[in-house]
Amino acid sequence: MTSSHRSFAKAVFAAGTLAASAVLYAAAPAASSQPSTDIAQLNRSLLTPGAYSLADVNADLRYRTDGVSSSSDAVDDEVASLSASPADVAEGSGAGAGQYGSHRRRYGRSRYQDRLHNSDGSTKIAFLGGAGLNVPVGNTGKFYTPSYDIEVGGGWNFNQNFGVLAEFHYDHVGLSGGAINSEYNNLLAAGVTADELDGFDANGHVLSFSIDPVISLTQSHSKLGAYVTGGVGYYRKTTNFTLPSIGTTCDYYYCYQYSSNVNVDQYTASGFGANAGLGLTYKLSEFSSERLFVEARYHWLKLNDNNNQDFFQFNRRNSEYIPVTVGIRF
Repeated sequence: MTSSHRSFAKAVFAAGTLAASAVLYAAAPAASSQPSTDIAQLNRSLLTPGAYSLADVNADLRYRTDGVSSSSDAVDDEVASLSASPADVAEGSGAGAGQYGSHRRRYGRSRYQDRLHNSDGSTKIAFLGGAGLNVPVGNTGKFYTPSYDIEVGGGWNFNQNFGVLAEFHYDHVGLSGGAINSEYNNLLAAGVTADELDGFDANGHVLSFSIDPVISLTQSHSKLGAYVTGGVGYYRKTTNFTLPSIGTTCDYYYCYQYSSNVNVDQYTASGFGANAGLGLTYKLSEFSSERLFVEARYHWLKLNDNNNQDFFQFNRRNSEYIPVTVGIRF
């Protein structure tokens, strides 16, 4: 066979092979629509740009059980992480670096949708408790001296910026030397001897129940904050005059003597009053509702008089004082 004949035969054979391949490809069954379970192939598909549906990612990430939805910051970071290019993931940089690179996903505070939480996650149940220094001011400061105060309260936060609390205040005071001497002389005039008044002393307090709205000036994600508050309530003022007394107490084996002050005279007066104050807060944790607070509040009370029939008339005079309180609230 000549060389020309051999070349022609090779051409015919190649053409036949191509034709057979086309027939076999047309007759082959369609590829399965089911995803491959091969792990290596799945990993390669995830790293291929455009191979993973961003819409599906959003749908999966935004799904939460009833009552709780994820923070928008967390969703955005998660989506950015999955939608980054393979080069960013490999280099450990950019939005797609996720937990494998220098960029870490940030998670915000959970957003609740139940009756006991506001939209920012803070609790609707309000509480405060604290103690501090009580300072009489104005004319009250002429007869009474600074002492301590205790306050507790509870109520309802209608949202993260406004709440209403019912509060109880116990504001203790001492008495000035002039006020004590005034009552001392009154008792001497009534026939009590000086020996019987040895160790004569005095103290006082104001009990009050009030309804107090609170307006918060705090940003929801800030640890530092402030608030204003004020309200009206019922006040009861008491002044006690005391003398030291020796008492005896016994247990199973022995008896002991002790010294304590007992009331020998007492005056009370009551009326309505008002208060207003300003406080500063510090949140213990970004994800908590509890805040430490320091507060200064002005109290003014108008007391009912009895035509000045009391020996100690200072107890029935209108009073004003400022307790400075530290404690915890939410």
